[in-house]
Amino acid sequence: MVKKNTTKRKVSIQDTGFSSRAENEGTRLLNKDGSFNVEKKGQFFLERFSVFHWLIKMSWFNFFLVMFLGYILINLLFASVYFLAGIEGLSGDHSNSLGNQFLDAFYFSTQTLTTVGYGYYSPVSQFHSLLASFESFLGLMSFAMATGLLYGKFSKPKAGIVFSDKALISPYKENEIALMIRLANAKENQIINAIAKMMVSWVDPKSKGMSRKYYLLKLEINSINMLATSWNVVHPINEDSPLFGLSLEQLEKREAEVILQLQGYDETYSQEVYTRTSYKCNEMVWGAKFEPILNHEEGHATLNMAKLSSYKKVNL
Repeated sequence: MVKKNTTKRKVSIQDTGFSSRAENEGTRLLNKDGSFNVEKKGQFFLERFSVFHWLIKMSWFNFFLVMFLGYILINLLFASVYFLAGIEGLSGDHSNSLGNQFLDAFYFSTQTLTTVGYGYYSPVSQFHSLLASFESFLGLMSFAMATGLLYGKFSKPKAGIVFSDKALISPYKENEIALMIRLANAKENQIINAIAKMMVSWVDPKSKGMSRKYYLLKLEINSINMLATSWNVVHPINEDSPLFGLSLEQLEKREAEVILQLQGYDETYSQEVYTRTSYKCNEMVWGAKFEPILNHEEGHATLNMAKLSSYKKVNL
């Protein structure tokens, strides 16, 4: 007779960083992109807002759009001041049209801000000279900060790991089942010494209040030397597993969520990179296994990333 090891199954994690009170949380702990599903309140906007973090985290398209709009707005501001102060304060031939005069002031502002200075326009009054000096200083500072942000975005470490859309409950060895999540490196960079950690969280059905528990899930293999192809992260659902004996319906009632975290050493950045994701019960498939995505062709292995999430239904 095999004794069930219930001691391991009852040991929960205490220092996850999430609250143990389920009534204080959202619909999930982690968003699919790995960000925390937490919204901070009770602060002034400027106390919690960081321009640097905002610009570094945004997409490349939005970043260049913000830089371009900022460039246009600064020049429009200075052009307005030059225009209101009198276009005669700038040397050169000016049209009698107010619209063309404003364009002359705008073009002079762009040349001053970028310190290009073609020479066609130049300040001839003390006020215009003082304003142009200030704008040149602002331009030097602005482009220095923009250069730093541009380098920061280029040099920001990013794991580039993609996870399967679904977590599968699949056949495992003889007469066993396991929770499986497939991942792969979508980039051409090399990741070595990859380490995976998986845990499950649910609302304790035995607690009087809405108490959330966290359990570390033991993996078949929790680290690999080189993430060269794909990796099926496998948690055997045996007698030592917190998931042992639980159905998908029971997990749904407990509002269960599986969290997977991966870290590894990126040889391109020469530093550690981290990424994570989570799966709710509606993102789990009971009785399925991943389809093969690794093949060989002309002397080298091929990895079909388009089929990373592909699976087929099987009987457990």
